[in-house]
Amino acid sequence: MKREIVRLQKIELRNLKNVGYGCVKFATKNSVAADILGLYGQNGSGKTTLVNAIDVLKDLLMGKRLAQDLGNYIKIGESTAGATVEFSVTSSEDDLYKVIYEFVLVGKAVDDEEHIEENNDIDEEEHEKRNGTYLVSEKISMSRLINDKWTKLTPILYYNSDSNEILPKNRYNLLTEGKQELIDELRVLRLLAAKEERSFLFSKEIRKIIRDSKWKDEYKFIFKVLTEYAIYNLHVFSSEDTGMINANIALPFSIVSKEKDRISLLKGCLNLNGVSPIPRKFFRDIQAKMDAISLVLKEIIPGLTINLKKLSTSLNKRGEEIVKAEIIAKRANIEIPLRYESDGVKKLVSILYCLILVFNDSSMTLVVDEFDSGIFEYLLGEILRVVEESGKGQLIFTSHNLRALEVLNNKDIMFTTTNENNRYIRFKNVKANNNFRDVYFHDILLGGQNECIYEATNPYMIARAFRLAGDENAE
Repeated sequence: MKREIVRLQKIELRNLKNVGYGCVKFATKNSVAADILGLYGQNGSGKTTLVNAIDVLKDLLMGKRLAQDLGNYIKIGESTAGATVEFSVTSSEDDLYKVIYEFVLVGKAVDDEEHIEENNDIDEEEHEKRNGTYLVSEKISMSRLINDKWTKLTPILYYNSDSNEILPKNRYNLLTEGKQELIDELRVLRLLAAKEERSFLFSKEIRKIIRDSKWKDEYKFIFKVLTEYAIYNLHVFSSEDTGMINANIALPFSIVSKEKDRISLLKGCLNLNGVSPIPRKFFRDIQAKMDAISLVLKEIIPGLTINLKKLSTSLNKRGEEIVKAEIIAKRANIEIPLRYESDGVKKLVSILYCLILVFNDSSMTLVVDEFDSGIFEYLLGEILRVVEESGKGQLIFTSHNLRALEVLNNKDIMFTTTNENNRYIRFKNVKANNNFRDVYFHDILLGGQNECIYEATNPYMIARAFRLAGDENAE
């Protein structure tokens, strides 16, 4: 049975962190081929901002509460931030849709430290509330490909908290059917979504109302498929996840199980610094996925396998059986806890299952910040080459290691610039026989692109700063 395929096509960012404006377009339009996007650039130039934006997108589409500190992600000096995200959606009947989701965030951050100091009676809970974020507007639109032509882009649903209206009116009227109880319910849900700092259009309550409404099936389908994509098919591995691994705290994982027409997601962390208590109902599934990871791992790092080893069982206070287990690494019949392996090995174990999904499923998207962290550069290139040549899904990553420039197609690489109002570009005038790595260094030193890609540093001034910093007698 054919499944729906959802792919990211374009992301436009506005006023997020140090990105005034940035547009990332994905190169591959074929929904059955791998689509890789590697983002490179100077430190602090907006690479992680793209990962953060996709993470926010995932939370919104899932109807989850936004991160508590998201208000601080709004660019300094700006009151709002937002993004416009374009998806391609292919139905199980091969109908092709273009779907655009736009959102605008307003922060409630208190940036004036003097104000905070003068108001010491503001307790911690109140301060957290002030650093929250809410959506001032959301809009979802769609177009459909019919006879090789796209229909006019049509707004499906739009909400702006300033006007407090749900538009277009005809779609709103079909939602409420003139029933006062539904009108009142939608009004309450708007207030509740703002208070809880989450999406109004993708809240579970709205999804139920849409499902029971007299809307066209294709509109219902769009809401359903985007939510399922965010839950099951969009996986984000952030720098915070890498930090937990490097500190030997936990190993984050996302497991998608498919049984006939049923899909389920298991997301969490396994303890790296000891034993993990796992409910028996989940243990076998996690163990099976660890075996799948091990199958690939032994080819990436010859001689190394892992398994989730059952140590003991117990009952929790609800009478549920708990399996106490530990991840074990094995080399040449010698077993050691995974925590004693290198950070690179632990990171590979954490993301390998999602990479397996990306390799085999056109609707899977994996986003990895600092993909190269702890991973040998030649191995990094081999993994990327295999996914690009034989994979099916989308892999988006940031990196500082330039090996990818030597193995990936030029169209799969984008770079950050020093222009905060045009943060992301693809290089022009790169020939097929050029060494892309050499071209990158050439353009860092001498220019050659429409935008500056590196804010120049002076080694003599750096050395002087080191001397001054170490001179205790300097004024």
